[in-house]
Amino acid sequence: MPSPDPPTTTTTTSPPPPPPRPFHPPTTALLIYPITLLIGSLFSVLSPTAQGTRSGPPDSIASPRPVNYFARKDNIFNIYFVKIGWLWTTLALAILILSQPAYTATRSTLRPRRSAQALLRYALATSVWYLTTQWFFGPPVIDRSFVLTGGHCERVVPQAEADPAAVDAKTLFTAVACKSAGGAWTGGHDVSGHVFLLVLATSAVVFELVGAAQGYGYGYGLGGESGEREGAELLGLRVWGARFAWAVAGLGWWMLLMTAIWFHTWFEKLTGLLIALGTVYTIYILPRKVIPWRNVVGLPGV
Repeated sequence: MPSPDPPTTTTTTSPPPPPPRPFHPPTTALLIYPITLLIGSLFSVLSPTAQGTRSGPPDSIASPRPVNYFARKDNIFNIYFVKIGWLWTTLALAILILSQPAYTATRSTLRPRRSAQALLRYALATSVWYLTTQWFFGPPVIDRSFVLTGGHCERVVPQAEADPAAVDAKTLFTAVACKSAGGAWTGGHDVSGHVFLLVLATSAVVFELVGAAQGYGYGYGLGGESGEREGAELLGLRVWGARFAWAVAGLGWWMLLMTAIWFHTWFEKLTGLLIALGTVYTIYILPRKVIPWRNVVGLPGV
C-alpha cells in the first residue's frame, strides 16, 4: 500500500515594509530661538560687562572700557558672516540639493518635483528676507516700521555749514542711506534685522538638511552593484555637504546668542523673532497640516 504523500506547505512571502518617511523637526524645536534670546537678554542685564558695553558711548566715540569682541560691530563674524548671511544660507541650501540623498539617490521621477519644491521654499524665504531687510517698494519693512514709530535719521558727524552737497539727515528714510550720510537711526522701534535673519536662515538650513538627509529612503530607487557604487561615490559629497550646512547653522545660532547679549532691546529682538518664526511656520510647519499647501511647497525629503 503506497504511503500517502507528505502534506505540502505553502509559504507566502510578504512584501518588504515600506521605507520610513523622513523625519522632520517638531514644531517645539523652534523653542530654541526664544530660549536663546531669553538667555542672552538675561546675561545682558545681569553681567556688569554687558551692562557697561550697552550703556557706553556710540560707535563713533572711542570708549575707554574694554569691549567684548562680539560686542564690536566690526568683528570678523559680523562682517563676513552675518552681514552677508543670506549668501551663506543660499550656498548651504544649494550644496544640500546637490549632495543629499533626497535629490541624488532617489527615483528619477521624484527628483524634478523635490528639487522644484526645494527651490520654491528657498524663493519664498528669500522673498520675505528681501522685502523685510532690503526693499519693499522703496525702504524695506524694517526701515518703514522704524519711521512709522517715530524714528528718524540724526546727524552725528558734523558737516560744513556752507556745504552745498550736504543732505538733511531727516529726509533720509533708510538705515543704509542714513549711515552713509554720517547719521544714526534714533527715536523709533528698530526691529532686529540680525535676529530675523539668523532665525530664518538657521531654521531653513536645519529643516532642509534633516529632511533631505533622510529622504532617500522614501522613493529610493537604486539597488545592487550600481547602487552601491554610486552610494560610495556620493558618500563623501553627502557628508561634507551636511557638515557645511551644520557649520552654517551652528555659527548662525552662536551669532544669534551674541546679538541677544550685546545688541537691541528685548522688544526689538522679539519683533524680529516673530517675523522670522511666522515665515518658518508658513513654509515648513503649515504644509504638514494643510494638504493643498503641501502639494505646492512640499516637505523636505518627501
